[in-house]
Amino acid sequence: MDKQQTIEKMKWIQIYINRTGVILIFMLMALIARAGGDVTFTASSRPVVSVGDRFQITYTVNDNGTDFRSPDFGSLSVLSGPNRSSSSSIQYINGRMSQSTELTYTFIVMATQEGEVNIPPASIRVGGQVYKSNSLTIKVVKGNAAAQTQNGRQSAASGQSAGNTTSSNGIIKSKDLYIKALISNSNPYLGEQVIITYRIYTKVPVSDLSVKKLSSFPGFWTKDLLSNQKQVKQSTQVIDGQQYVIADVRKLALFPQKSGKLTIDPMELECVAQIRTQKKRKRGYDPFEDFFDDPFFNRNVKNVKLDIKSNKVVLNVKPLPQENKPASFKGAVGEFTFAAKIDRTKLTANDALTVTITISGKGNLELVEPPEISFPVDFETYDPKVTNRIRTNGSGVNGYKKFEYLAIPRNPGDFVIPPVSFSFFNPKDEKYYTYSSEEYKVHVDKGNGNANGITYSSSAQEDIHYIGKDIHHIKTGAVEFKPMGKYFFASGLFYGMALLPLVILLIVWLLKKQHEKRMSNMDIVKNKKATKIARTRLHKAEKLRKEGNEKAFFDEIAQALWGYIADKFNVSQAELSMETVKQKLAERGVSEAVSTAFINVLNDIEFARFAPGDTAGKMENIYKEAMDAILQAEKALKN
Repeated sequence: MDKQQTIEKMKWIQIYINRTGVILIFMLMALIARAGGDVTFTASSRPVVSVGDRFQITYTVNDNGTDFRSPDFGSLSVLSGPNRSSSSSIQYINGRMSQSTELTYTFIVMATQEGEVNIPPASIRVGGQVYKSNSLTIKVVKGNAAAQTQNGRQSAASGQSAGNTTSSNGIIKSKDLYIKALISNSNPYLGEQVIITYRIYTKVPVSDLSVKKLSSFPGFWTKDLLSNQKQVKQSTQVIDGQQYVIADVRKLALFPQKSGKLTIDPMELECVAQIRTQKKRKRGYDPFEDFFDDPFFNRNVKNVKLDIKSNKVVLNVKPLPQENKPASFKGAVGEFTFAAKIDRTKLTANDALTVTITISGKGNLELVEPPEISFPVDFETYDPKVTNRIRTNGSGVNGYKKFEYLAIPRNPGDFVIPPVSFSFFNPKDEKYYTYSSEEYKVHVDKGNGNANGITYSSSAQEDIHYIGKDIHHIKTGAVEFKPMGKYFFASGLFYGMALLPLVILLIVWLLKKQHEKRMSNMDIVKNKKATKIARTRLHKAEKLRKEGNEKAFFDEIAQALWGYIADKFNVSQAELSMETVKQKLAERGVSEAVSTAFINVLNDIEFARFAPGDTAGKMENIYKEAMDAILQAEKALKN
């Protein structure tokens, strides 16, 4: 009996080995046949779109390819891509084996102008040979009718709905993939730093993640906290007993610029979710079926395109308390430290000294205004040099801001620079704090005079010596005689010339007083220098654009526009918003077209910071728009 069982086992082992060998031979033959088969490389897209539509252009090859080269998309603006995805499968059914591979490159583009766009073929290398796709012709029309028709057809074809997306093998429910907007504080103070995080939660594989619509932040000053992050960091989290993969796709620091109820619209994303398709098991059991149903061999997936939208966020911004508000408070909100120093207290006239103020900490640092220093009237002063060292991380915005004040004493003497004060509001304990520097006593010595000048302390003739001449020669030639009793002394010309220095001195004194009065009125000074400062910032932004420093470029452009309005209307940047800008321009009689153009540039800057695409093109367009907006506003304000 044992011998018989042994023989039976040997038979089954022999059958298994023979069948496995046959299967491996079939697999090898199929792979060889597939390698020698036809390679197809196709391009596809919607034939008709509307101006402003965002849509996909897809390139698909039925084999593994390398060195993909995208074509010129003409007037279409590329927002994302190429986004690469692939799928492959090996199947064994009733003794027959088949294998398929598909590689896809997807671009997300936007139609910018009417007309017909001809896109030449793309190319890819497969097995050492270069293949080209078909060309595409896309008609761009005005309006949304064509786009809505195409979207409706695509939605019907893909089986998408607002809530769930259905495939032939499964359903992606709303709890399987979603995005949430998380706010660190929904009831902040005016100017207080608030962190908003857009976090995606998924239980299914996701690819081709792109932004469909960015949230707008009316009434907020914003700072991107993930601009230095090259890759999205993923982690896992268990929610209601289910394990999710989570990732922060966007994170910003918000600084509310006005009190009251502020609403942040949802953020919308596009992505492709992959659903694993499973074949139904036949009634007849095949011991090799489990082997080929292994995920390594069966990699059939269903790609489902999804639109996901975050929740709307509502904040109730509280105004800053008026009780115990210091006179030196200028809108700084956060946790700050203060330091002040002077580089010298003893110097000579016409030499320069520097007072340095450093404000560091966490909060709305970029909106902190320079503290005021009351220099003596004998000091010539200049606008402070501002240096920012702002750092961003997951916890928000921190760093320091340094102000360097240059002053030149023009007269000798002993002078006093009174203490410099800086105040801020700490939202954690809801209190105002004030820092003050020490009083600086400055001694100014008389400067060096003209080396060639000679000063006489006496008018006696014996004090005057003639060098090189001991005898005067007799004067020869015609002599002019004057009547006796007529002298220059006590004449009208004499008195006129005697009074002339006093008149000049009086004029100089009046001009100096007028200059001091004008300089004491900082509102007038800021108003007159607003355009000059804005142009200086724009020139700096132009250098940053040429260097390719996108982040610093947009920060400098934004500071130029916001600073221009703040200086022109004597308004703190902490009090500015889109609405107040429009209101201030309207009060000065600026036309609605100019005002709308200015507001649109501010909105374009915020959008361009996060929208993917042609970085150089974005920066060049924004620079031109900002320059034109300031010129138009200045022209309208002068009229």
